[in-house]
Formats: sequence, C-alpha cells, structure tokens
Amino acid sequence: MNKNGYFLFVLHSHIPYVLKHGEWPHGEYWLFEAAAETYIPLLQMLERIKNKGKKTKITIGLTPVLLEQLRSEYFKEKFNEYLEFKISLIEKDKTEFESKGESDKISLSLLWEKFYNDLYHLFNFVYGKDIVLQFKKFQDSGNIEILTSAATHAYLPLLGYDNNVRAQIKAGIETYIRHFGKKPSGIWLPECAYRPEGQWRNPVTGEEFFRKGIDKILVEEGIMYTFIDSPNLNNASLFNQYSQSNINPQDFKYNKTPFLPYKLKSGLTLFVRDHKTGVQVWDKRFGYPGDGYYLEFHKQKDTSGIKYWRITDSSFDLGQKQLYNPEKAKERVKENSEHFARLITDILTDFRKTHNKTGILVSPFDAELFGHWWFEGPMWLEKVIENLSIIDGIEPATPSTIIKQFKNSDMETINLKEGSWGENNDHSVWLNNETRWTWEKLYKVERDFIRFLKLHKAKIKKDLTLYEILREGAKALVITEASDWQFLIHKNSAIDYVTQRFTTHLNEVNKTLEIAKNYLATKKVNEQDRKLIKKLKEKNIAFNTLRLEWYLED
Repeated sequence: MNKNGYFLFVLHSHIPYVLKHGEWPHGEYWLFEAAAETYIPLLQMLERIKNKGKKTKITIGLTPVLLEQLRSEYFKEKFNEYLEFKISLIEKDKTEFESKGESDKISLSLLWEKFYNDLYHLFNFVYGKDIVLQFKKFQDSGNIEILTSAATHAYLPLLGYDNNVRAQIKAGIETYIRHFGKKPSGIWLPECAYRPEGQWRNPVTGEEFFRKGIDKILVEEGIMYTFIDSPNLNNASLFNQYSQSNINPQDFKYNKTPFLPYKLKSGLTLFVRDHKTGVQVWDKRFGYPGDGYYLEFHKQKDTSGIKYWRITDSSFDLGQKQLYNPEKAKERVKENSEHFARLITDILTDFRKTHNKTGILVSPFDAELFGHWWFEGPMWLEKVIENLSIIDGIEPATPSTIIKQFKNSDMETINLKEGSWGENNDHSVWLNNETRWTWEKLYKVERDFIRFLKLHKAKIKKDLTLYEILREGAKALVITEASDWQFLIHKNSAIDYVTQRFTTHLNEVNKTLEIAKNYLATKKVNEQDRKLIKKLKEKNIAFNTLRLEWYLED
C-alpha cells in the first residue's frame, strides 16, 4: 500500500424497542424522529453522491432491534401518520405567520413543508415504505458496509452469563441475515464495551466463575472485526462524547497508535477510534454542531414543535435565539467540511511521514447526531466525502477493504483490557448507585431463565406450545437487557418511562416462566395465560424468530 492513508467513517444507528410502548414525549416518537431526520436524510445523501458517480464508502451500523422496528408493518403505518401530522402542524404555523406578516418565518415554514412532503413522497412512492431495503441496496452496490450489533444493544460485559451474551449476538446475526441476505462481517459492540477471557466476579451478586472473552464468542459466530475506543488501547488522554470536556485536539498524545488495525489472540480484528477527529464533532467548544448559524435543537415553536431558530450563541438562553438562515448555514457547512477534510489529510500524511506506513483513521459517531441533533449533519457529511474524493493519497474505505489490504502478519496481536467508550472508559455509566437495582433484578431473571431452559431442554425441543411460551419470555428478556435503560437512568432522562419499561419487561419474563411451569404441570394453558401470551405477541413484535437453542450453547 502506497497511499497516505484510509479514512473510515462509521455511523452507529440505534433506537431501543419503543413500538407499542408509548408515543410522546417518550416512546415511538424517538423512532419516528430518527427515521425522518436521520435515516431518510442519510439515504438521500447516499443517493446524491451515487448520482454524481462516486462511491461513499462509509460504514453504517444498524442495530437488530432498529431493523426489526423499521421493517414492521406497524411502523410503516404509524410513521405515515406521524409525517401527515407534522405537515398539518406546519400548515398551521404558516397560516399564523401569514396573518402576522412574518415573512422570514413564512419562508422557513415553506422549507419545512417541503422537507416533510419530500419525506412522505420518498417513504411511500420511492422506498415502498421500506427504509431497510434502501440501505441494503447501497450495501449491495458497494457504497456502504453495514454492521450488526447485539440484538437489543445489551451491555455485553455485564450480562450475567455467556449464554446471554451468545444469544444476543446470535439474534443480531440472524436478524442481519434475514434483512440483508448475507452474514455480517463486522459488529458494533454496544457502547464499545469489551470484557476479556478470564475469571469473572459478578459485581452485584459476588458469584465467581470463568468466562469466555466477548471476542472469542464473536469469532466463534463468524464475526471478523469490531471497534474499540482509543483509551482502551492505553493511547490517549481520557476524553469521550458523554463528558463534553473542553479539550484541544492538539493535546492528544498517543503511545500505541490508533492509526493501525490490531488483532486479538482469538483472531478478531480491532479498529481504533481516533479522538482528534472525534473532538471536532462531539466537543461543545470545538465541535462543528455548536456553530451559531446551525439550527437550534432545543428551541421549538410551542404549538408545533418545529424549529425556526439558530444556535446564535451557545451561552444564550432560548429567548435570545435568532431566526435560522439556511444560506448562512450552508456556508458554514462548506467551511466546516473543508476543515475536517484537511484535518484528516494532515493526520494521515503526518503518520505516513513519521512511520513510513499507510495509516487508518477511524471516526465513529452515533448516526442520530446527523440530522436529528445536528440538522446540517448529513449535508456536512456529504461535503466531507466530496472533499476527500479530490485529495490525492487519502481514500475513504470500509473495514472489509482494510482487512483485505492488510495481511495478518502486518497486524500486531494485543491483549485488550476491559472497558468501554463511556465516561472513564469503564462500566460506570451503566453500573452505578442509580442503576444497581436494575442489575440486581436482571441477574436473577437471567439465572432463572437459563436454569429453566437447561432443566427442561429435552421437553422444549419436542413441545411447540412450551417453546412458544418461552420464546415470548426470551423476547422480553432481550428487551430487558438493553443498555439504554441504564444509560437513560444515569443521564436522569425519562426516568419514569425507563423504570416502567424495564420493570414491565422483567415481569414479562417472570410471568412466562410461571406459565411454562403451570403448563408442564397440567399439560394445558388456561384462558388467562393464553390471553397474556397473545398480548405479549401483540406488544413485543420484534425478534419473532428468536431461538431458545441459542441460550443452551456453551
């Protein structure tokens, strides 16, 4: 390889399971907003670049629980209702602005009207209501590479047993195959969280036993690569997207370079997140999304929830925000994207000169930042890709491309420490004084579920009724294991909703175990239990192909 370097842009897309579990402000609207403001705008961006005769070569993670929701008939119906509702609200805004003679606001309402009408047209008449299929088409044409993840974005290092870890991974792979027609090569580990092989002491129960490394399970299931945060490689000062620390990009000092891929003894390839580019997007002082000309996320019109104002100054309160100017925002996108492309070029060129090696710069971000939180994000990403396409020596790439270029002998084999990309790069975001109660309850139900499956393994294989009862329990269990609940508790966000959701699904697991026990004792399901199982099937519509056998593999 004689290039200065490869650039890997990685977008991680995830929304927890919310369908049929609340609407607004917590619930289905999380998914509808992400689809309207992030997923479809990203598809539009990909289409524009393809029409210019270029390949994007970006990596997009779509969590299995997100795929299951986007592909459901229920989502397709409800999302259309959401778009129609937003259009009606904008029409009311426009009428109000016209009555007051507020011409600038009228112009902005027309832009929003076009935005949502375009979404409605694309979703119904171009995409055939199938957002996932559109991502599949871009992967099939070689424009993007799609990652899988754990089924419901479970925090894998803290799950109680390897059986639960394997079931989450197997469900993620099976879901990927079902939606994309092939096995995934790579995985986004939820929260970049990792635990190596060795003796493990449960941090809540104190139970001790030997556990496989998460990497070992991934390799056994056919996964080739994943991503880690650079501090977990012991090569950068502690900075992460959650802390929003004011750190100058020039302050980073690396011991072991993040600009090369590594291998674990299991054979899993690791790509390392770079902080110098990350800080340009995440940090509140240096990050592009904080530009004063970009759309203000937090100020919305009281009667419609539509955003008509710009950030203006991050220190201003909402009453001081000025009206949004789309043309000024486009100018800032141009400047910010050029700066980012130069930064990538400088980093990789310097690495090439210093090490006489072709470097790999990995910039991963939550996809929902682009469009939802940062309205101009998809436009900025498009311009970055265009800028890089005309720079000699820098090539946008996907992980599979890099693995083909590097020989195994070129990759250093390392031992990776336990950690995540959360605050302090440990597990403390997800396990702390505020969240400990969730783990106390989760560890018990995981243990009870696994023990029951193992005890009645032979009967489960032969009895379809028993299998279907326990499948509903397994579906509820993977939803309960989602890392989102602990994260939101830690952030003190939607506490009542999160507590209710976690407790509800936990109780669903316990109830299915009770029904299964009664069925084994009486050889029948009473009418009350039959109605409950029917209700669970109607409420929890994801992972209907989940297999109990996944929990029984060592």
